[in-house]
Amino acid sequence: MTTSTEAQETAEAAPRDLHEYLSALVREAARSYLAREQIDYPVEELPIDLGFSAQASFGDYSVPLMSWAAKNRLGRPPLVIAEALADYLRSLNLPTLQEVTATRPGYLNFRLNRPLVSRDIMVRVLEAGPDFGQSETGVGTKVVVEHTNINSNKAAHVGHLRNSCLGDTLVRMLRTQGYQVEAQNYIDDTGVQVADVVVGFTLLKEGRLHLPEGDEPLPGEPFDYYCSRVYVAVGKAYDEQPELLERRHAVLRAIEHGSEAEAGRSEEGADYAALAADLSQRIVQAHLKTMSRLNISYDLLTWESAILHSGLWRRTFEVLKSRGLLRRPESGKLAGCWILPFGEGESQDEESEHTLDKVLVKSDGTATYTAKDIAYQLWKFGLTDDPAFDVHFTFVPWGRQHDGRLLWTMRTPGLQGEASQEGDPLRFGHAQRVINVIDVRQSYAQQVVYESLRRLGYEEQASNSTHLAYEIVTLSAATAASLGVDTSDGREFYPMSGRKGIEIKADDLINAAIARMKEVKPDLPDETAAILGASAIRYFMIRFSLQQVIALDMEEALRPTGDTGVYLQYAYARANSILRRLQESGYEVPERLEELPPVLEQSEWELLRHIDAYPRRLAEATSHLAPNLLAAYAYDLAAHFSDFYEHTPPIVKEEDQRVKAFRAWIVRTTAQVMNNALRTLGFIPLERV
Repeated sequence: MTTSTEAQETAEAAPRDLHEYLSALVREAARSYLAREQIDYPVEELPIDLGFSAQASFGDYSVPLMSWAAKNRLGRPPLVIAEALADYLRSLNLPTLQEVTATRPGYLNFRLNRPLVSRDIMVRVLEAGPDFGQSETGVGTKVVVEHTNINSNKAAHVGHLRNSCLGDTLVRMLRTQGYQVEAQNYIDDTGVQVADVVVGFTLLKEGRLHLPEGDEPLPGEPFDYYCSRVYVAVGKAYDEQPELLERRHAVLRAIEHGSEAEAGRSEEGADYAALAADLSQRIVQAHLKTMSRLNISYDLLTWESAILHSGLWRRTFEVLKSRGLLRRPESGKLAGCWILPFGEGESQDEESEHTLDKVLVKSDGTATYTAKDIAYQLWKFGLTDDPAFDVHFTFVPWGRQHDGRLLWTMRTPGLQGEASQEGDPLRFGHAQRVINVIDVRQSYAQQVVYESLRRLGYEEQASNSTHLAYEIVTLSAATAASLGVDTSDGREFYPMSGRKGIEIKADDLINAAIARMKEVKPDLPDETAAILGASAIRYFMIRFSLQQVIALDMEEALRPTGDTGVYLQYAYARANSILRRLQESGYEVPERLEELPPVLEQSEWELLRHIDAYPRRLAEATSHLAPNLLAAYAYDLAAHFSDFYEHTPPIVKEEDQRVKAFRAWIVRTTAQVMNNALRTLGFIPLERV
């Protein structure tokens, strides 16, 4: 039986958030009640659904106990249980509890000593500083997060930014919980899109392709933008000259099998594989520069060409065959293909993205995306260390990124330059958990990848594989119309098409965001405008639920007010401005709050209660892999601070020294938590705007 002294020691243990503190008190009271009533029921199995009280008259927090009354639990009326627990808690005479009551039909209510509890919250935050919200939940667990993954054939567009912003924010969230995270950017440098641009370059050289704006790069035109124009022109050329598709197939064979492949050169003698490698290197450099503008960085570049040329896919293919998991139809639409039986009924053709039996190798011998993804997923978990695969990769530095993080890359046959430093292969991959950030259109293919691991006997790794699926980014009617799209059919949004040139390039959106910040505040320094623009875009890309299609409207995305990233930056800057004004007035914020105001304004209490919840809300958002939940928390924090600011007199002019010190502490605490949240969201916090 728990004594009153033991319960008090539990209640007065190390500081923690109010939810955990009050839940522990309820559990101790329940344990005492079970012992007194001689009820044999595990106290840990009693649900404690602590939440804000529905009515202010009840107090600050309430716990419904109606479910405890069931016959298979305590078998007592819920109000009787609530009254007994309230009596026990009142007997502890805890200074943090101002009042404990029971109300019908069976609620246990807490009214807290707000000044005292608030001081505890602020002390806990300021003592932890940048570590407030950090957890050790994931210590000892390595997670690979694959994100961005843009085809290395043209400029990144705004749809890619949803992937990269979600992925980078998730990486940061996981790291706050103690996980060892490796952010990988997978480069598909052997696919159709790369082949198409290689075809375009060879046709331009042969004089068989012409671009509307001119065949040469325009003055000041970035290489990736030029490639976007080539890509659109090649798509139109295929429509007009279908025979050119054979050139695409020749390029694909050359890329996959190397320069020695049959038909590996153009009529002019151009080496297709070398052209593709050079193209991809230059495009990836451009993509990394674009992403750095949004404060996005990576740990490792993985290349599809490295997976192919290392023999990883070939060995994976052999293992799948040796275990009887593949079959090769001799007739029908899939004749000559190697397929993974994955459904019942008639299969579709080999080009389909969603075949009942998944094609891994086409009839012409080229591997599909899904095939290479299976091999890649095996490597991420370290499963290819098995002698059955006998595959080895070399890892070399790519270079320092904008944030000082060293970026590594798999060495590929076309990697330019010689690196004197090689990384330990065991350092990369070898994850206990893998999260692939890929849009919802690839859900079926991802299912096939994970089911393949399961069929190979890697049940644990299959279960620890997560597809973070998100909906696509489209264009609002107004934005689509501004790009010349026919919107006369009256739809709310329009899909983008890189092949048709209907898209907004990522750098164009970033440039527009910076220009908008300068319009609102012309004297804004360029660096500050760039940070605000990046904050606006990052927040817009993650604040929606993953299941929601984003209809990008340029006006909405770049608004400086409302539920936006700029609003968050302004709130943080305002907190720092108040602290500066206090310092400039000669006021020194006391190191300790010896005397407390007798009562708090409701806006003060709501702000501090929200601050208290940050570690729990961050942990919940991370557990659910939901960056939008963290974005919502940060917005609510900024809104609570704005409410506090508007409903209390200026701190600089406050004459009651207890109130002045207390509110100065509130501002300093808010600034700390805002800083922590903004950094986890991938923002660079601005102390002045």
